Amino acid sequence: MALTTGIFFAHQWFLLLGVGWLVMRLWRLRRTTVTVVTIIAVGVFVLFCVNYQQRVDRATLNGPQETELTVRVYPDQLKVNGDQFQMLARTVAGHQQVQVYGRIKSLAMQQQLLHVNKTATWQLKGTLEPISIATNDNQFNAQQYARIHQVYNQMTVEKVVTARPAPSSGINRWFDWCHELRFELMTYFDTMPHVLRLYCHSLIIGNVLNDFSDTMTGVTQLGLIHLFSISGMHVFLVVSMIRTALVYLWIEKETVNRLLIGVLPVYLIIGGGSTGLMRATLMAEITLICQSERFHLSKIDIWSLSLAGGLIYQPLLLLTLGGQLSYLLALMLHFLPPGKPLTGAVLMNLIGLPSILYYIYEWHVLSLLASYLMIPLFSAVIFPLVIGCCFTYWAMPMVGQMVNVFLMFMQQLIDFIGALPGMIHFGKPPVAAIAILFSVTLLVYVFPHRRRAWGVLVLIYVFTFGWIHFPLYGEVVFFDIGQGDSFLIREPFNRSVTMIDTGGQLNFPKPQWAQSTTTNSRAKRVSINYLKSQGISQIDNLCLSHQDTDHIGYTKDILAAIHVRQISFPKGMERQRNFKTKVLPLARKQHSRLIPVVANDHLPALPLRVVHPFTSGKGANEDSMVLTGIFGGLRFMFMGDLDRNGEKEILARYPELKTDVLKLGHHGSKTASDPAFIKGIQPRLAIISAGRMNRYGHPNNETMNTLKQQRIQAISTQQYGMIRYRYWNNTRHAWDTKLKGDELKWMLPPYSNS
Repeated sequence: MALTTGIFFAHQWFLLLGVGWLVMRLWRLRRTTVTVVTIIAVGVFVLFCVNYQQRVDRATLNGPQETELTVRVYPDQLKVNGDQFQMLARTVAGHQQVQVYGRIKSLAMQQQLLHVNKTATWQLKGTLEPISIATNDNQFNAQQYARIHQVYNQMTVEKVVTARPAPSSGINRWFDWCHELRFELMTYFDTMPHVLRLYCHSLIIGNVLNDFSDTMTGVTQLGLIHLFSISGMHVFLVVSMIRTALVYLWIEKETVNRLLIGVLPVYLIIGGGSTGLMRATLMAEITLICQSERFHLSKIDIWSLSLAGGLIYQPLLLLTLGGQLSYLLALMLHFLPPGKPLTGAVLMNLIGLPSILYYIYEWHVLSLLASYLMIPLFSAVIFPLVIGCCFTYWAMPMVGQMVNVFLMFMQQLIDFIGALPGMIHFGKPPVAAIAILFSVTLLVYVFPHRRRAWGVLVLIYVFTFGWIHFPLYGEVVFFDIGQGDSFLIREPFNRSVTMIDTGGQLNFPKPQWAQSTTTNSRAKRVSINYLKSQGISQIDNLCLSHQDTDHIGYTKDILAAIHVRQISFPKGMERQRNFKTKVLPLARKQHSRLIPVVANDHLPALPLRVVHPFTSGKGANEDSMVLTGIFGGLRFMFMGDLDRNGEKEILARYPELKTDVLKLGHHGSKTASDPAFIKGIQPRLAIISAGRMNRYGHPNNETMNTLKQQRIQAISTQQYGMIRYRYWNNTRHAWDTKLKGDELKWMLPPYSNS
């Protein structure tokens, strides 16, 4: 079943090798009953997958629809962040889950939403549309993540027409009670000291707060996040504590088992219903039922049944890091060498490492030691303390304060270890390398004392690392960063890594109540994620074309995530307030070299030539830094937001200047791309970087007509997402785009349909 989902949904055809191995295994087993049952089970599951895909296709809209929906809203699913709210709701008519987003128009409305504590029925008016797909390589795929949880569409609310208490009866009453209890626990935990609050939210009800990553930096760096995701260890401890308490009250074992069978589904909802919790709950339920019915199943059989149940409920669960690690580590626990905890910790880390590198791209060597030390500490000390505070904080807050001090000390220790050298910026291995690494790791698992197996594993990791970090090709990448510019230039073997602009989002002034408490910049999801997936931990050159926010707004995110050796910008921009607030503080902190430039200035290790500005300015559009360079035999020109007057100055200063690929100035605005300039530099391809449905109407029809009249092909990030050009020396090159061009057609301007 697991192989089927990988082949059917992820199109990983190498998994057919696993199917071949299974066929050989059945043939050598020569047990007709097992073979027939396996064939029937696989056939039924294939039909199930086909039916599931058809249901997903029917449920997913093809485009936006103005509509009214009546939805059931659970209080624990409603999130308020400044003047915005979001929730996961269920339609009353079709019982389909919908991700809902809306804007809060007043402080009174915000307070009303913050105090929703009962399940309600809302009638909403707004736009219903499919959940957006990833438009850049290695960008978080929101659509796939939502589909794993049976969510296929999202709604942007224009108006909440009515909101009234939801009728509750039958199974709905049970669900309502669970969600309302979870909300009450959220409210209760929010009264606790900061660190204890984070621990209670994550360890008891599976609610990872927005400020978790900022507070728990060491946990993230050391890969200990699994300790804060409710899974097998937590369920085992909860079951053990309940069992001990009930047995202490002289309740019979059979009665305890029946009570636990009923309690665990309740905790599955209260605990947030994560993949790890679902797997652990299924395994615990099967074990308890077998004990009650005096029916014996091996631990491997129980694991297999839980996997089958999980795949039936969530067919895509093994396409996520959480699903892979949860089931894989739970299985491999049964094959650890007894009496060797350190060896077991190393093997458990190694078996999950290929998946971690594929999804997270980096790994800290001290995570081995941290896991070895922290897992017993969590089981024996931290988790019982947190559970104890959950029940006693209302009566003995001083005890909670003391526990909070202890947790703060532990967190500082974890942060200290996480800050030590040892972070390996590995990059994203190819799928074939992942398959080989996993297979060889299994050999190490089976033969842990064979040095040759360990040697082969290390060699494969070293080779994969070299393949990622020293590519034979160079590339020019045009990120789909929304309404802004951000480009990456890499020379072969990563001889130099250059980023031109970072993108950014304009933020207009808001009253205090409307300001978001947390923000997640697009750069973190797009350009930074891509850089990390390529194993890039240092940018040699960051070129900022001018001071507009849509070009330099995400600079602080880039500088916070990746070391930058030197930053170049048009001379005079360093005196502007936008530069001093968005660039200067972090640039000084990481000792980046700051280089103001004018035309013909030579920058060390920069594979580009500066052709504008000619004089010092203010970093405005007319002062944009214009860069040209040759990559793989093609000439590129990056215009920033330079206006037509600036284009004419360039043409007058460099009458022989030509280019093959032109990044249009000012996102295709009519203030740039003068027909005489375009004719003079003779581009063959024009790249447009602009946001979908932007308020400025970029690209302008006048600009598109200019390109059409001069027979210049245009390609836009609006329509094709990330655009990438790869080259091998000067002999071969290739273009590719993330999208085919029609996936988001309802968001595109008329030019895209011509």
